[in-house]
Amino acid sequence: MISAELYRQGRPRVIVQRGDGVNSGAWARLQEALSRGIESGSPNRTVVHADVFMAELEVLREIRSVFGERVEPGPTLTEHLRSMASDRKSREQVVESGPAQDVELDALEQELAKAGFTRKLRRFQLRNLHRLVSLPHGADFSVPGAGKTSVSLAAHAILRARGIVRRLAVIGPIAAFGAWKEELVECFDVPPILVIHTGPGTIIPQNSEVLLSNYNRTANDYDTVRSFVAAEPTQVVLDEAHRVKRGAGGVHGRAVLDLAYAARRRDVLTGTPAPQGAFDLVALVSFLYPGQDRQVLPNATYFERLGRDESVLAETNSAVRRYFVRTAKAELNLPKTRFEVVREQMPPIQAAIYDALLGQYRSSFALGDKARHEMQRLGRIVMYMLEAATNPMLLTAGSDDGDDPAFVHPPLELRGNEPLADLLARYGSYEQPWKYQRVATIVEDAAARGEKVLVWSSFVRNLKSLSRRLGQFQPAIVHGGIPSDEMAPKDVITREREFERFRHDPNCTVLLANPAACGEGVSLHHWCHHAVYIDRTFNAGHFLQSQDRIHRLGLKDDVLTRFTLLISAGTIDDSVDGRLVDKVTALARLMDDPGLVQIALPSADEGVGGTPAFNDDLQAVIAHLAAGNARPS
Repeated sequence: MISAELYRQGRPRVIVQRGDGVNSGAWARLQEALSRGIESGSPNRTVVHADVFMAELEVLREIRSVFGERVEPGPTLTEHLRSMASDRKSREQVVESGPAQDVELDALEQELAKAGFTRKLRRFQLRNLHRLVSLPHGADFSVPGAGKTSVSLAAHAILRARGIVRRLAVIGPIAAFGAWKEELVECFDVPPILVIHTGPGTIIPQNSEVLLSNYNRTANDYDTVRSFVAAEPTQVVLDEAHRVKRGAGGVHGRAVLDLAYAARRRDVLTGTPAPQGAFDLVALVSFLYPGQDRQVLPNATYFERLGRDESVLAETNSAVRRYFVRTAKAELNLPKTRFEVVREQMPPIQAAIYDALLGQYRSSFALGDKARHEMQRLGRIVMYMLEAATNPMLLTAGSDDGDDPAFVHPPLELRGNEPLADLLARYGSYEQPWKYQRVATIVEDAAARGEKVLVWSSFVRNLKSLSRRLGQFQPAIVHGGIPSDEMAPKDVITREREFERFRHDPNCTVLLANPAACGEGVSLHHWCHHAVYIDRTFNAGHFLQSQDRIHRLGLKDDVLTRFTLLISAGTIDDSVDGRLVDKVTALARLMDDPGLVQIALPSADEGVGGTPAFNDDLQAVIAHLAAGNARPS
């Protein structure tokens, strides 16, 4: 006999033990099936990651039918397998039950009140809540601004009152901490006892009911978070869950996938569940249903290169739409948006710098197959081109300490005797970035009307340069180098204090922000109705999430939200623009949300032509490099 037992202390592992007299072929077949997840072992004992073992359960049946050998699960593994079967049965029952009736929603509203939840939910939020608490684990893919935090807390109130869970652990970006803290106070008559996880050394009192952590801290201090989750029946919520789309291949994704085995209840929240394509859903479904993702998702979803193929989008949508809720943009009845695409030629010296940079890289990426193995280098090249298309002076500076880790890069390497070095040396004396000048005009005009403007850039050095240039407007600035409240002394500038200054100080008329640091979890729609993008990357999630900071539920009907895109004609800006159109269109198809395209992207008559980069953006970058000599003069 072969025995197998699941161990959930620390990282989840299954220990497989070969007994005396076990058929050698059976043991070899099992080892082969589990090989990609084996971490240690001996000739008769194997330690394998739980995810891989659960994904290969079919092999256990094969071993019994072909070799006549039985795999005997231990008590913990047996419990988990029964839980998997129960989850599957519950999912199927919810699918068959159909939409909630009004009488059910009224009863749910009364149950919420008895559970101490005081906020009045809108009808579409109640429908989402009913579906979520009916499912064994839930996914809320409603667009940003639809109230996912409130609905999630309402679900926790219901589940706690029903005795299913006792605690709540929320893992999300630091920028969202403020929203969760506020909602906990506003949604409950007696707010649950909250503790913020600040990393290793955090003391969590025994009576804590809610733990708030971020992805990086959870990965770096996994045992502390896991201990909180495992000590009592706990609901784990991933906020802005698209951040773990790399799944087991990423440090953050690996941590939360492992944490799933300790949780009683699991939920994911994100308005952009698949910013790159259908493959992004794999990690989210794997967290919700460990070892069961292939029971939910079609095989085609697992081929990343097919992530935006029409048939794959349709098949994946058909498979998963039964297991998530989504409030579409159109359902929020938000007021209209207006896009203005400002596409200008670069001034002569900037254009010459860009052309020289393009020429420097064109030959090295002439072979697409070779470039596929150089994604890290390609990402760096994309950053240099984005910098050159915005402000060439950034090329000689390199990344800033406050940049997102994915954007860390050295200054452009120059020998000192090439034309590019001479052009860069002369640039600051003769020209100013046209995008900076346009931003200054926009902010000045807005200030004269008593309005505020939000300016987005992926590069912290852009934000700092603009802060100096726009000093008279007392700009607020938020990026990765600005700490949050719970990590900073009282006399230090923090993200929360900068947001508050932008919201309430009439003399602060512009916020300079980085999408990686504050593109999520922040509401600015009551104070600002105009956002300007001086650069964008291939990251569709950042683009969509950043828009929703100022275009979300609660706007008055007569408010017009404006987005201005600054594009240097014939540069990498155009390639990025075209790829974002593809990605947002694909997400709209996957989520059955055509209004997403109408609101998130400018329409054709407004100028649409057709990390900094992802694998499937490679060909767009290479095409731009190859066509560089065709750039308009």
